[in-house]
Amino acid sequence: MPEQSFSSKPNVVQVTSHSIEEVTEITTSTGWEGEFRQLSKGPVTGRWRSLLLGPSSLTYHSLDQRIHVRQLPPPGCVVLITPTLPHRLLVDGVEVGINEVVLQHADSEAEFVTLNEAGCESLAVPRSLFAATARTLFPRTHMNGAPTRIFQCAPSGWSALQRDMTRLLRHGGMSPEDVSNLLSRFLDSMAGESENCLEEKGLDQRSTRRVARRAQEYIEEHYPGTIRMEDLCRYTGVALRGLQRSFAGYFQVSPSEFIRARRLHAARQGLLAAATSHHTVTRIACDSGFTHLGRFSVDYRQQFGESPRETLAKQAPRRRDRTAIQIREPHLGYHPDGHFRQIFT
Repeated sequence: MPEQSFSSKPNVVQVTSHSIEEVTEITTSTGWEGEFRQLSKGPVTGRWRSLLLGPSSLTYHSLDQRIHVRQLPPPGCVVLITPTLPHRLLVDGVEVGINEVVLQHADSEAEFVTLNEAGCESLAVPRSLFAATARTLFPRTHMNGAPTRIFQCAPSGWSALQRDMTRLLRHGGMSPEDVSNLLSRFLDSMAGESENCLEEKGLDQRSTRRVARRAQEYIEEHYPGTIRMEDLCRYTGVALRGLQRSFAGYFQVSPSEFIRARRLHAARQGLLAAATSHHTVTRIACDSGFTHLGRFSVDYRQQFGESPRETLAKQAPRRRDRTAIQIREPHLGYHPDGHFRQIFT
């Protein structure tokens, strides 16, 4: 395996995606592992801009729908994440907002839920670089521990951090010195305030997370068949109102909405993998837990913006023209206010 090293000029990856599959494709191509599932209705538009410099990367990513994500960072990398204003997101059931930084350690999976339109900026660096820098700059601050942690930052430090990331992403240039300075800025912001570990951010969050994940576990195993609310209550050990409150607090949708989205996701994956056949749509819908084919077609179109047969037709051959990854040299000309929702339109 060739040794990874820094170069003096980063590659720039800029992509606009138009489906949940295209979002997954670009994320995987830049080293992340995970699964994206759409929870809200309508076509998904994602915008991604990333500066790749050896094993390090600085990325802006936005989505315009409510999405459930389970994700691992690039191999051997620690990732630091901030939501971009005015967006918010949930990380392992805890809402992350202004003046907060998420620290995701290498090889640790985190669960994200985007709250409809959502955007974030992230810095990924090798685990060795993160550990050495943290140990040198802040020897008394403990940055290890839980796989995913949330840090509350001073407003001034958090704002300066956002400005630095926006500047680099806008101009498309990042050097090893920039990576070092940005990592130092992150660590300074995180070390300057009290730390909140996910397990310590509220005792009620532990119960909410346990109930929601138990219910999700049952849904994952049984979605092709019949799932009743009493089954979920029995499996999680809570009453109906407790189940509904915990599930909505963690996933931002009701259990019924989550089951529907899970079945639609399974159906879409089946259609994208199938060979064209007259009976394929019916078979895949039934295998995914749908019993009313007319309702399935309506729900599918509302969720993905196309009919099941239109999805099936993409397999001959599958179109990729809209998301061909463009890797090019840095260039200027982006909107000067740094609001990437305008930059990518």
